[in-house]
Amino acid sequence: MIPQDEYNPSQETTPSDIFDLSPRETDQHSKSERASEENSPEATKVEPTPRKPRITGDRSLWFLYFAFLATSLLFIYSATSTLAYRGESLYAPFTGHLKHIIISILAAWFCSRLSNFWLRLGGMGFFVIVLLAVIATPFIGTETNEAKRTLFGLQFSEFYKVGIICLASAVLSAHQLGSLNRRFYIFCGISAIGLVFVAKESLSMGLILITFIVCIGLVQTGLSKSLLMISGVGVGVLTLLLACLVLLPDSVIKKNSSTARWKGRIEDFTSKSDSSKFVIDEDNFQEQHARIAIARSNGTGVFPGNSVERDILPEAYSDFIYAIIIEETGFIGMIWVPLLYILLFFKLSRWATRTQRDWQRILLLGVGIMYTTQAIIHMCVVTGISPNTGQTLPLISRGGSSLLATSMAIGACIGITRHIREEEYQRQLEQESQAEAATEPVAETTSTVEGSPRPTTSDEANDIA
Repeated sequence: MIPQDEYNPSQETTPSDIFDLSPRETDQHSKSERASEENSPEATKVEPTPRKPRITGDRSLWFLYFAFLATSLLFIYSATSTLAYRGESLYAPFTGHLKHIIISILAAWFCSRLSNFWLRLGGMGFFVIVLLAVIATPFIGTETNEAKRTLFGLQFSEFYKVGIICLASAVLSAHQLGSLNRRFYIFCGISAIGLVFVAKESLSMGLILITFIVCIGLVQTGLSKSLLMISGVGVGVLTLLLACLVLLPDSVIKKNSSTARWKGRIEDFTSKSDSSKFVIDEDNFQEQHARIAIARSNGTGVFPGNSVERDILPEAYSDFIYAIIIEETGFIGMIWVPLLYILLFFKLSRWATRTQRDWQRILLLGVGIMYTTQAIIHMCVVTGISPNTGQTLPLISRGGSSLLATSMAIGACIGITRHIREEEYQRQLEQESQAEAATEPVAETTSTVEGSPRPTTSDEANDIA
């Protein structure tokens, strides 16, 4: 018997207490299960941080660069036959050009690995060094082709083209120097210092640099008053120089000088007599044989290595390499070479539209404008559209200084494409983190609403009572 005072009927265990669980107890049970799942080692395991992808420069630019070099190797081997005849070894001209190509590839790779700091500020230092070398060349340089063009075995006028591109990218993007027109005046003034010395030894190089200045000014400032004024002054001075050159009597001009050569080129180009088209003399020897080489191709070419004019043209491997390419490959080579430069220009222009930095855009466009212009002038000379200028075909013609300088410029452009991709990747990460941060408050509000207890019904209230 249980004592009466210890017996409490309300404490009896009924079947409903055993088999029926209240909603409140169910919620507490589910919460404890969730807490145990969250505290388990599997739930607390931290996912590894994704590795940053390896970002490289534009590989299509590398492909274009090596396509230029492969074209150069093929046709330089054929066009240097006159050098092989004069030398002790048959392969000496080719192996020498191959050494220049290897050095140029290393220089391009080195420039492609430079940081933004060295590409921008280091470019200004490079311009100062090249400017001093260009000024010193007429005084202590070595005479080549009846003009002092080399110093320490290098033709610094080729490096000055790269330097003036670096100058344009640094000055025209320096907003602290004032308005855009003021920056353009500063750029033209500094460029003119070296331009005078370059044009004195190579008038065609000076014309290319003037064309570059006008084009980069048109890109940056548009048809502004400053550009129109500087262009007008430049055209006026150039016209005056050409007029003086043509009207100058032969007795005043030194024989075999650069002035005499340019006067003969202009007179031969502007002559309307039929004899100048069919008679070959000292003034039109190279131009006429270049046209003969083009005519010998018959559209299909004579196949690489079978050129005849390569043994006649004195500068077949440099100033007239395009004529040898057409003679040996016909229409294929005639289209292939301009196509390479068109692709290079449009690739650089495309990257220039992707960057958000002014100096990168100017440098990319500057390289595209500079070397595409030089290639167009070379092809116009070979085909008889313009007088002889003595300009080589960038990355294809034989010449260590030109090949090295152009490779450095292409390498710098590839390095800039790598930096553009890195900046785009960083912006993408920032956008993703901002998107995640914006969705986190919404998720917390949703979890709070889902975890709150639901209202108690009337039946449950009666049971509790």
